[in-house]
Amino acid sequence: MHRTDRPAPSTRVVAVISAFNPGPALLDACTSLLSQTMSVTIVDDGSTADVTEILDACAAAGCQVVLLGQNSGIAAALNAGVDTAFDSEPGAEFVLTLDQDSTLQGDYVERAVAAYDAATTAGVRVGLVAPHSVEGLPSRVAEVRNGVVLGLEPIQSGLVIPRSVWRDAGPFRAGLFIDSVDTEYFMRLTDAGFETVLAAGTHLGHSLGGRFHPTIFGRRLRLGGRDVSLVRSAPFRYYYLARNRVLMNRAFGARHRAWSVRETALDARHFAIVLALSPNRLTLARLLVAGWRDGVRGRQGRMPASVEQITRA
Repeated sequence: MHRTDRPAPSTRVVAVISAFNPGPALLDACTSLLSQTMSVTIVDDGSTADVTEILDACAAAGCQVVLLGQNSGIAAALNAGVDTAFDSEPGAEFVLTLDQDSTLQGDYVERAVAAYDAATTAGVRVGLVAPHSVEGLPSRVAEVRNGVVLGLEPIQSGLVIPRSVWRDAGPFRAGLFIDSVDTEYFMRLTDAGFETVLAAGTHLGHSLGGRFHPTIFGRRLRLGGRDVSLVRSAPFRYYYLARNRVLMNRAFGARHRAWSVRETALDARHFAIVLALSPNRLTLARLLVAGWRDGVRGRQGRMPASVEQITRA
């Protein structure tokens, strides 16, 4: 924590956490959030493990728990949680959305709300408030307007969303299931004339993917006498990354051609690196092809059972 004198819980913000097979750290996250917000709603997105004990502990601590009957994806889980949280707290002005593996400083909510108030006073039409840095990396800055720092394509975790924006712009796009959910929402709000504000001094702890050591002919790749370490997502994510890139280009490419070309090129570069250096490159290649194919077909939602079989190969 960055301060020892924690502020009182906000009377303006509710929090929602999407969880899938959560561990004990979820209770710590809930305790921290309860000290900053009006309420905390946990949505269990169809966990396959027995998580009854940890969810019961969170409920005993004061959290609401929503159980989804099946794994519906992070967008659907957050949508259910936000609606529940706002219904439970009619006076709440904002919702804070989080992943189960994210951590916040003790005054995160206070700083985020202050950033919203300052930006609104400065004449900025605020759609989202996002952290200034994620896992030690600074968030992307679009511009500074009237002293307000505006951001680009924030990740979903750590977002503070005004109730009025949620009402007018609608929920997250559930059909994406996972990956690009945050970007789609950002693009939709941008097209509607809203801005993303980066809250000064806010820092989000968040896992950005697993690291692996690439090998060539069975030996670790080394540069400058040191092992090379790269970040990659879980294998199943590559289906959604490929499919949702096609869906995103179809939704926004005509109006944002430069963005579409740039983001597609960045994805292609990442895919090429992973396919060249990852030990399970054949599985990843099959998932990427399946994702691209389903994207062209316009398929949404959870990956089909035939693709799930590839992830178990």
